[in-house]
Amino acid sequence: MLVEVDDTGRAVRVKGDPANPYTHGGLCVKVAHYEKRTYHQDRLLYPMKRTGKKGDGRFTRISWDEALDTICSRLKAIAADNPQSILPYSYAGTMGQLQGSSMDRRFFHRLGASLLDRTICSTAGMFGMRYTVGASVGTNPETVDQAKYILIWGSNIITSNIHLWRYILKARSRGAKIVTIDPLRTKTGEQSDEHIAIMPGTDGALALGMMHIIVRDGLQDQDYIDRYTLGFAQLKPRLEEYPPSRVSEITGIPQDTIERITHEYAANQPSFIRVNYGL
Repeated sequence: MLVEVDDTGRAVRVKGDPANPYTHGGLCVKVAHYEKRTYHQDRLLYPMKRTGKKGDGRFTRISWDEALDTICSRLKAIAADNPQSILPYSYAGTMGQLQGSSMDRRFFHRLGASLLDRTICSTAGMFGMRYTVGASVGTNPETVDQAKYILIWGSNIITSNIHLWRYILKARSRGAKIVTIDPLRTKTGEQSDEHIAIMPGTDGALALGMMHIIVRDGLQDQDYIDRYTLGFAQLKPRLEEYPPSRVSEITGIPQDTIERITHEYAANQPSFIRVNYGL
């Protein structure tokens, strides 16, 4: 990110660095107007104490000393009774080392507060990656343009991952098909070659149904499974419970669509799948 400042040192514009090989000088909408949020007249700059009922929106400015004393006294009183009743609900701030995993951990551990998995938005995906590929790492986004078939599952890439969309479009220009699975017809779904509207909360059934077809039709890489995976024998009986006919009833997706996209994905290697961590 490049920041332009005036003679007083005040930021007047932020923009992407054209030398960055992945962003090509573009910024996502979340930070494209960072300087406007930084200097916005409604930005909260001082401690404010609620003076009315919760929800009334009535607050009075107080000093930092009063704010810290109030918080400290309340935390001490709670900790004296049961420190585990304090739940440090937060995430990674600006993703830096200091805010992401430093002083807050030390403070709450010393206080004796309850422990919370810090990655509250991506734990399912992290464990899925660890179980399937051995580590919570993702596909190199700069290789996506080599994909022949792109399955976007529950992810609105145009809104939340705009830099990746550039590579997806490059893959399409080379003949790749883009399919989006999402209950909502998002901007990504609208600009895909096909949008499949799945019933909310039925993604697991669709995944099992697609695996059922892959195994039923012998589309799996059995050599890879035999050498590098565990539990396939236990998985197969589970897959028998999810034939395409049942999965269609659960998900609201036509049976022939489930069959088709499974075969399209299996036949077009290399393929790329982008799944929302929440699935």
